[in-house]
Amino acid sequence: MAKRNVRTPRVQENDSFFEPDVTKMLGHKFRFKCMNQSQKEYSNLITDKEIIIAAGPAGTGKSYVAIGRAIELFQNVSNPYKRIIISKPAVEAEEKIGFIPGTEREKMEPHVASSLDIVDKIIGKANRLKLEIAELLVIQPLGFIRGKTFDNAIIIIEEAQNLSPNQCKTILSRLGQSSKLIISGDLDQSDRYNDVRQSGLFDLFVKHKNIPEIGFYEFDTTDIVRNPLITKILDNYPKTEIPDIDEEIRKKKQDKFLKVKFDKVNHDKLPKPAIESEYINPDSHTIFKSTEYFDKKISFKGVKKFFKEKFTW
Repeated sequence: MAKRNVRTPRVQENDSFFEPDVTKMLGHKFRFKCMNQSQKEYSNLITDKEIIIAAGPAGTGKSYVAIGRAIELFQNVSNPYKRIIISKPAVEAEEKIGFIPGTEREKMEPHVASSLDIVDKIIGKANRLKLEIAELLVIQPLGFIRGKTFDNAIIIIEEAQNLSPNQCKTILSRLGQSSKLIISGDLDQSDRYNDVRQSGLFDLFVKHKNIPEIGFYEFDTTDIVRNPLITKILDNYPKTEIPDIDEEIRKKKQDKFLKVKFDKVNHDKLPKPAIESEYINPDSHTIFKSTEYFDKKISFKGVKKFFKEKFTW
């Protein structure tokens, strides 16, 4: 009996055959509930913007809202997001525990434990492990992201006050097509910088507020939901003020205008050069220039004093 030729159907890699049904995997759609108006505003910002940068004290729900909203967006099949990536800088809280054995995932476990606790609180540990096995939830070490492109993903970067400006630049430039990047941190609790103004999170707020596609949000101690006592405690510590960039730009423009106006007013009062001569040193072949002024009464010290008086603010 002759064998029949059976044609194997060609399946493209991007077909739904390879895409697990997240809702079926988790059992049902999970929703998180915002606890105050600030969290609602932050959640809406995450929905609307492609890149979101947030700063605020501990206990305001920065991580909870970011992870909760990411899970909601991830479960919605109409969205392009196919995985959630969570990462933190591998910086201890002013204590060194030494070498951590194991794989990349095992080495990152102590650093991302607080984020995974939030995932477990929202969808349960069993469901979180399912997502990790299916590589839909990925723990990414920051030290190995250079050169990568994150497409169709929601990337959550926490504890950004421990990032350097160069690391933040690298993270921002990893954003691929149909992706969302959420960066958050507490400028008053940096374990890496004595002056938090040197941190990457502060640099992001100062440098990129001119880009409308990037959303910025700042929490304060009145937004704390973890424990009311934390508000009283943190109010006793100094706070890092993020400068108003619009005000800084306005001030610089005003200073520039005043300087130009001052120069026009005083231009005629400056001593004018009469003769400019130059000669060459035969030994070093260096060209020297000398200037003689019409006003012979003004000595070198007098000219120096004149400029100092006119241009010192």
